[in-house]
Amino acid sequence: MPSLVPSRTVVSLSAAVTGLSIAFVGATESVAQSAAATRTLSIATLAPSGSQMTQSLEAMNREVRRRTSGRLALRWYFGGVQGDEREVVRKIRSGRLDGGALSATGLQHMHRPVLAFQLPAMFSDAESFLRAYQALKPTLEEGFQREGFALAHLAPATGPRMFSARAVRVPADLRGARPWQWPDDPILPALYAEAGAAGVSLSISEVLMGLQSQRIDTVFAPPLAAIALQWSAHVRYMSERPASGSLNALAFSQTSWNSVAPADRATLQAVIAQAITIYRPAILRAEAASVQSLQRRGVTELALTEPERQRWQALFAATRARLSRTLCDPAWMARVQAAGRAP
Repeated sequence: MPSLVPSRTVVSLSAAVTGLSIAFVGATESVAQSAAATRTLSIATLAPSGSQMTQSLEAMNREVRRRTSGRLALRWYFGGVQGDEREVVRKIRSGRLDGGALSATGLQHMHRPVLAFQLPAMFSDAESFLRAYQALKPTLEEGFQREGFALAHLAPATGPRMFSARAVRVPADLRGARPWQWPDDPILPALYAEAGAAGVSLSISEVLMGLQSQRIDTVFAPPLAAIALQWSAHVRYMSERPASGSLNALAFSQTSWNSVAPADRATLQAVIAQAITIYRPAILRAEAASVQSLQRRGVTELALTEPERQRWQALFAATRARLSRTLCDPAWMARVQAAGRAP
């Protein structure tokens, strides 16, 4: 499939599976036990416990505690223990959780227009995606605020590739496959319908068993996530490039966000910003290395011919047209595309 995003369900598991695109190995000083946190933010993510990303998020918590002298702490719930992203958003709305590290698939339940950035082949290249994101980021943040949410961090994410047990070179090959469909994702069902394929609906936690039992044989995920979730051990092929972009966010209810002292909110955002500045290059290197690791493990990267790429482009265009009637305002979709065009 053509390259459309930086080294980024259609299921964007970057926040869900890789959390936010951040890592922080902060100072190792521990907060004195006597300085108990006066405010603890409970945050859920689908990132698997014990992964490099969750270790980084724990390190971020330690740094926030250190800088606020224990006034603010982050309690992370890893591995989907609070449910899929739809359930996480429901708990944030009800006050049972303060926030979540979410992909666009989850963020749609807060502010649906965010999904326009995740449509297949919405942008011609990575630069177009980033131009649109940078131009419309303030508009998105305002939209979330109107819905009662605060974004502590919003950023592009690593794109998913298609992983399969059999070679899927053209859309028609999906008809003979058993592709996974995330129940929360409105985009893949439309793509499968246009391709004449039938998806198998499974939650994130059910995917590994589905691959092991051969109930499904095709999944979408960023390469690093496919390794972390052990999905890559059950496939033989991966698409040559991501087919879509996505956005991830660390999102809170406005009520929870406002319950934190302004100075401590600023500290949390400063820790996130510093982490991104320092460690983003390392994360990108790890993502690139994950592709090489998969190839060493016997996963073949499919090199498509130009006619095969054109068939995918036609499928993506048909999928966008179908979703323009139901996903979000067509005028907004046009605005997003226009924002990505070179001046």
